[in-house]
Amino acid sequence: MKTLGSPNINLTKFFSSPPSHEINGKAVDAKTLMNSVSMISMKLDSSNVEHVKYLTTEGLSKKQRLAFLRDVKQALNSDLFELSTCNRVLYVGFNVTCAELESSVLRTASLSSAPFEHFTGIDVWRHLVKVCSGLDSFIIGELQVMSQFRGSVAWHKKHGLLSDVNSSFFEHVVSANRMIRREFGFNQTTESMLNLATSALEEIVPNNQTTSSLILGFGEMGSKAVEVLLSMGQTDISVISRSPEQAALRNPEIASKVNLMTAEDWKSQDISPNLIISTIRNNTATYNKTNPIPSQAKAVIMDFSWPPSIDPSGIAENHELFGTEYWIRAAHRLGVEWDYSSTIEKSETLITDIQRKFMAALTDKTRAKFRSFMYQTLESLSEQWEQSEHAGESTTQLGAFSREIATWICNQDGPFTINDLDRMVLSTDREINPTLLKRVAKDVNETIILINEKSTLSEVPL
Repeated sequence: MKTLGSPNINLTKFFSSPPSHEINGKAVDAKTLMNSVSMISMKLDSSNVEHVKYLTTEGLSKKQRLAFLRDVKQALNSDLFELSTCNRVLYVGFNVTCAELESSVLRTASLSSAPFEHFTGIDVWRHLVKVCSGLDSFIIGELQVMSQFRGSVAWHKKHGLLSDVNSSFFEHVVSANRMIRREFGFNQTTESMLNLATSALEEIVPNNQTTSSLILGFGEMGSKAVEVLLSMGQTDISVISRSPEQAALRNPEIASKVNLMTAEDWKSQDISPNLIISTIRNNTATYNKTNPIPSQAKAVIMDFSWPPSIDPSGIAENHELFGTEYWIRAAHRLGVEWDYSSTIEKSETLITDIQRKFMAALTDKTRAKFRSFMYQTLESLSEQWEQSEHAGESTTQLGAFSREIATWICNQDGPFTINDLDRMVLSTDREINPTLLKRVAKDVNETIILINEKSTLSEVPL
C-alpha cells in the first residue's frame, strides 16, 4: 500500500469542536453560549452608594422590578438577568458586549455613568460562582445569596426575560457553588445579616436589663431579629407591619410574644423605644427630613435595609444610627475571624480546578460522540474481516481486536502517522492469520485517511 510519505493524521478536530447540548429539543453550542455572556457588576462601598441606589431593584415591588427590567431588555434587544442583594447589583446579557449592556441599563435608570466592573465569557462564570458561594459577601460564606440567585433565575424565566437555553448557563454556576460550599463547609453558615445583627445586639443590649425594642418590618429578617431579642430575655418588643393581622397569621408563635402595630399607630401612641431595628424595604428612605422617626428619646437605630430605610436627616440628636457603611466595616472586621485572606486564596485555586473540570465537561459529549463513532466504525470492519476465508480460528478475536484499535485511535491527543497506526496493528500479539492481518491494517489505514479528510463526522460514509 502506498502511504504517501506517512501523512499526518489529526482527528482531534472532531472532539475539540464546540459540543452541542439538547435543551427542550434545541441544539445548544455550550462554548459559544459561554463566550456570548457579558456582565456588569457593582459591589457596594462608600464611593458608589449613590449609584447603586438607582441601579438596584432592592426595594422595588415585583411589578416595578419587572417593568424596569423589561425596559432594559427592550433597549438591549437581548435576554437579560439581574441580581440585586444587600451589597451588590449585577446585570448579565447574552450576545451583547459589556458596553451595550451598560448603556441599556444606564439609559433605563436615567444615569449618564456608573462605576461598573466588566466581565465576559468564563470570567462571568467565575465571578458568579464567587458571589453565589458567599466568597464576595459582607460575611464570607453566607447562604442567603444563593437562595436569592436561584429564585431570581426562576423569576426571570417565568417572566420571559431569560430563555431556557440561556438560563442553562446559570445551572453550571449552581453546580460549582455546591462544590465550593462542600469544600469550605459553608452549608453550616447562617445568613450574613443575621450573624451581624446578633453580634451587634449582644454588644448593645445590656445583660439582664430590659430594653424597649421596636422592629420595623415583620418579614424574614424582622422575625429573626425578634427571635434573637427573645432569646436574650427581652420582652418589651413592638413590631411595625403594614398589616398586623396578616403578619400575625404568617408567624403566630412569635406574633403572640410582641406588640404588633402599624406605622400610624407608632406616631399616635406614646412609644419611645431605646432600640430600633429596621428591616423594611423601599426604593427610597422611609424616614427622612419630611418624615422623621416619631420618637425623640435616646435610642440606638440599626438599619439593616438596602437601600437604606432611614436617612440621617430623619433622626434626632439623641439617636445613634448604624447604617449601611457601618455594617460594611463591621462585616469586614468579622471576616478576619474566618481567616478571610487564606480562604479567598484557597478559593481561587479551587474555582480554577472546578473551571478546568467544567470546561472539560463542555467538550466531553463531543469526545464521547467521536469515541462512539470510532468503535462503531471499527466494529463494522471487524464484521467484514470475520467473513474472510483467512479468518479461521481468529474469528472470535477480531471483534475485540477492532475495539483495541479504536481505543488506540481515540487515545491519540495529537497528530500521528499512518506508519504509527500500521505498527500498532501489525505488532499485535493476537493469533491472527498474517494475510488477514495485512488486510486489517489496509482497511484501517484507508478508513482513517478518509475520516481525516472530512471536516465533520456526518460527512463520513458508513
